Amino acid sequence: MAENKTAKTQTKKPAKKPVTKKVRQTGKAKVGKPKKGLNRRTALITGASAGIGHDYASLLAEQGFDLVITARRKDRLQSLADRLEASYGVNIHIFPEDLSDPRAPTRLVENITKEGLSIDFLVNNAGYTVPGNFDMAKWQSHADMLQTMLTAPTELCHLIGIGMAERGYGRIVNMASVAGLLPGAPGGTLYGPVKSYLIKFSQALSAEYHDKGIHVQALCPGFVLSEFHDIAGNRDQMNRLPKFMWLTGPDVCRKSYESVMENKGPIVVNGLFYKILGTAVKILPSNLATKLLSLHNRNAKPLPRDIRDPASQTDKAL
Repeated sequence: MAENKTAKTQTKKPAKKPVTKKVRQTGKAKVGKPKKGLNRRTALITGASAGIGHDYASLLAEQGFDLVITARRKDRLQSLADRLEASYGVNIHIFPEDLSDPRAPTRLVENITKEGLSIDFLVNNAGYTVPGNFDMAKWQSHADMLQTMLTAPTELCHLIGIGMAERGYGRIVNMASVAGLLPGAPGGTLYGPVKSYLIKFSQALSAEYHDKGIHVQALCPGFVLSEFHDIAGNRDQMNRLPKFMWLTGPDVCRKSYESVMENKGPIVVNGLFYKILGTAVKILPSNLATKLLSLHNRNAKPLPRDIRDPASQTDKAL
């Protein structure tokens, strides 16, 4: 009898309704995370062997994207691929390329297509600077930089964007810089203008693709803790800057990812200091802002490999 009473008591209890909570998709909430399996999306990251490119590849692998990674250094790409495949179980394809080669973007996309892959998320990150005043460096150094940081990302958007539009889904992040929001300054003369171009280009693409399911972003960080300044040869000078001016790669990438997935942009500036700086230069008269930013030239010294050769026919003064 006791068992019967217990059974009756249990049947009389009203069933609990499932509680559905709204989860805000921010932080590490896996914003737009692709599903595991056949429908997983694929991201292409240029300059993935170091710095922000390396950090962005790690973030996208964490979010479940399969990856296509490219850079000049195959050994570094392989090391990154091994680590990310082991940590996140994603598929990673390595295509080493030097984007200063005008044929590299087409060759890269052809190899991606041969593998039967479609790119859903493009990160145009590859880049560097040519230190020294404009006429200190040989033209080939400037030309290689323009090809790598201006022509190549533009061409990759052209080659890959059309497929994104056909599928109705795409994310494009062009690595710009706060330098692109500021007046031109001496040293590394072409760096700021190139970044300014990428900002304007991203704004135009964002407007053209707004109803095609493609989100476009110009990511504008300030100084980021990476090997960028070691390569530029000005690490000692940069180390004298206050800590509040420095950002970390993982934080920059996380903010970028959340913003582009939620279509916030197209310009994303990282860090309160740089947001204030970007606003301040808009308020100041442009000529005055140019003079103030020209008071210090941290990129005055050219690298030995870039120095103009007076004996060269192309470098002779006319």
